[in-house]
Amino acid sequence: MLKQFIIKKAKSLELTQTEYYEAIDYMLKHGVDANVVKFFLGLDSFGMSSKEVLYLTMALRDSGKVLKFNQMILEKHSTGGIGDGTSVVLIPLLASLGYKIIKTTGKSLVYTNGSTDRFASIPHFRVKLSDQEIQHVLDKTNACVLSHKGDMCPADRLLYDVIENYGLESNINFLAASIACKKLASGAKLVLVDVKYGTASVVKKYSQAKKLAHLLKYIFNKNDVKSVIVITNTLQTIGEGIGNAIEVVDALNVLQGKHTLLRDVSISFAVEMLTKADPRMNRQDALELITSYIDNGNAYNKFMEIVHYQGGDEKVLKEAKLFTPYKSVNFVSDIDGYIGSINSLVLGELVRRLCAESHDNNIGFVSRVKIGDFVKKGDIILSFYYKNDEDLEKYKQAIIGCVRMTKMKIRKVNPIRKVYR
Repeated sequence: MLKQFIIKKAKSLELTQTEYYEAIDYMLKHGVDANVVKFFLGLDSFGMSSKEVLYLTMALRDSGKVLKFNQMILEKHSTGGIGDGTSVVLIPLLASLGYKIIKTTGKSLVYTNGSTDRFASIPHFRVKLSDQEIQHVLDKTNACVLSHKGDMCPADRLLYDVIENYGLESNINFLAASIACKKLASGAKLVLVDVKYGTASVVKKYSQAKKLAHLLKYIFNKNDVKSVIVITNTLQTIGEGIGNAIEVVDALNVLQGKHTLLRDVSISFAVEMLTKADPRMNRQDALELITSYIDNGNAYNKFMEIVHYQGGDEKVLKEAKLFTPYKSVNFVSDIDGYIGSINSLVLGELVRRLCAESHDNNIGFVSRVKIGDFVKKGDIILSFYYKNDEDLEKYKQAIIGCVRMTKMKIRKVNPIRKVYR
């Protein structure tokens, strides 16, 4: 059966919706066998039309549970970013404003984990919930954080295996279908997708990011789902922290009033979502409303409420004990000058490697600077939190090489490149 589909593709013919459903049904029954691998490698080689990507998305969506709600549900997704806690800020912020928001995430294809991994670094926080529990948490808090490892889109998890094992991470068609199927399965009616591009992302080129954005808009429109697609670069991290627990602390600092780039970008995303959800609201009113809900503590209180209803340990957060590093070292500037570049890819990969080896969230970085910042000799640029002295000695030079200094004045970087409303 799958062989016949690829023969059809080789003749430059489109597969039908029925044929995509049959292919996904085969994968569910047989797993990732040789026929499945050949099928997706064939799709990668011969290409897919936008209509075919839509069909694949719907087949993946319908491979498992599809949530349905009577009210508008919001979702926010990122294609994967190092040091990016915008979702951790946005979820309680939007919920505090009275919007219902569900956050689903799958296995990461990039150099950090997803939002559920960040939340899961909070002791006892549960990301696997039954239908009844999901509705209960939504009713109580307006928000719910879910792992993709539940009953939703099981075929997508199999697709992930194919993508990872056969080097298909750069296939924009598969990426679009994988992203959209989970958003459609979550019952969302308004989705913001942050499409990242650059060296620290699966999507390397801006042209690829634009293609992905257009595909996502097409899929969501065909399913009557409102969407905002934002293209952002990975020239530097949006947040200051790199590492699951550190990134939660980073987001908590924003929710408690700290002014950082993470706050600015999170507010920008929230403005996009509010004005899309309610076209009558102008951007200035949305901005003022959103800012006030951070500054008056409502968003922070909502975060603690979500943690409570999903079983997390609030005491650890309130007593600032979520991130308790064993050892730390500060890397400082050896000249007066400007921050020219920051290699977040190396920093993110290093954190993932060390955390995987130790199964410990108390490892990571805090970046004290952004591109274009002026620093004096001796100013702290980067803080490294680690467990073993051997790790520091082994990676010290690599860490030092991640930040490049220059005497020349450098323009600050706006991470947001393009917005498709």
